[in-house]
Amino acid sequence: MTKFSLFLGGALLAISSLSPAAKFYKWVDDKGVTHYDAQPPQGVNASEVNTRANASSDQSEAIEALEAKRSAAQKAKEAAATQAKEEQRLKTEPDAVAQERCEQHRKNLETLANKPTVRRKNPETGEMEVLDQEARDKMVEDTRNALEKC
Repeated sequence: MTKFSLFLGGALLAISSLSPAAKFYKWVDDKGVTHYDAQPPQGVNASEVNTRANASSDQSEAIEALEAKRSAAQKAKEAAATQAKEEQRLKTEPDAVAQERCEQHRKNLETLANKPTVRRKNPETGEMEVLDQEARDKMVEDTRNALEKC
């Protein structure tokens, strides 16, 4: 009896997986809106939608794009919050902020003067890049000008 039950259960499972899925139809109305329904409207050219297929082939790409968009929005939100906090701090503690900036300029000048290879993050690509001599000289000059104001 047990073997028969297993055989019958397996057969029913196999048959049920072969049964056709419900039919759904897709059409676009006069306003360009896409609709899906189990019954297509009269007089409209509707196409049948395959509901048994796996996820669409571009689903992973769409998910990645959505995650990238969400990540960029989150980074922009955080950057705006940091900028607002820094602006508020500049209003309430201008001397402390100026002193911190001067100290950072001193550290930057020391790095530019003493290290043979200096890298910085490219603001456009976000990748690290090695400074060429021309860019390095310009940064040294700009840093010295900033330190003169300190």
